[in-house]
Amino acid sequence: MHSKLITLAVTAALLAACGTQEAPAPAAPAAAPAQTAAPAPAQPAAPQFSTAIIGNLSVTGLTELPPGFQLNVRLLDVSDPSQVPPVIAEITQPAPSLLPHRFSLPYDASKVMETGRYAVLASLVIENVPLYSSATPAPVLTDGNGTSVELELVRGGGQADTQIAPTEKMKQDFETLERSIGGFRRVTGERMNDDVTVGWDAFSASSQIRFAREQVDFGDAGSAAFKYAYRQGMPWVVVRVQRDRTTWLGWNEAGDLILNEGPSGAIEAEEAERLRTQATELHALAAASGG
Repeated sequence: MHSKLITLAVTAALLAACGTQEAPAPAAPAAAPAQTAAPAPAQPAAPQFSTAIIGNLSVTGLTELPPGFQLNVRLLDVSDPSQVPPVIAEITQPAPSLLPHRFSLPYDASKVMETGRYAVLASLVIENVPLYSSATPAPVLTDGNGTSVELELVRGGGQADTQIAPTEKMKQDFETLERSIGGFRRVTGERMNDDVTVGWDAFSASSQIRFAREQVDFGDAGSAAFKYAYRQGMPWVVVRVQRDRTTWLGWNEAGDLILNEGPSGAIEAEEAERLRTQATELHALAAASGG
């Protein structure tokens, strides 16, 4: 009996000890795998061309540029003067601190046609405003022009407007000139045209004939009003209005006819040349009359 009590006491003690044993701590959750940043998409490499326009850039009276300027140079396709010229190649980069500056404009030779016409424009831009820029496009590549060019920029953002077609720009400039003739010196005179006496007047500025006009009566064909604009003593734009139908002709600095718009399309080359001769003859008359 005594031995059974001892056995029961030992058993109870063991059970109590088991009941008070702490439960094992739960295992810590496994650390989440480190997140790997997705690689940035690869940027396309700038095209590399073995052909380039090499140019010297200068600004009269300026040898240094302050920080903040950007240099922009563009190669334009000016083959079709009735269209906005497409950009064949372009660079935009921080402008040099010293002038003159030699630049290189790579271009894709496969975009250049032997029969096309191409030109380079440059500008020095600050805060998106061209402070110095090309006065006129510099021809390159075709028509006897090479891959080297000398660019002298002018102050005041004189860069040729390439957002409109050259022929449209020519019309706008003609209309601006016509609105200005009120401040020019005026001379008048008469001349014979197909045995008809025709009166004319002409307008000069800085000792140069800039504008002239005349009204011609063609009998049954009605009368026609002619307006002539000149640059450097040469016909630049001729406008003929006859029976409310207008013809526009315009020549570039090289003497090429680039604007030819008649009432029903381009007029014949022979007629265009006749109108150019008519403009040349009137210029000579006006100059001889003291214009």
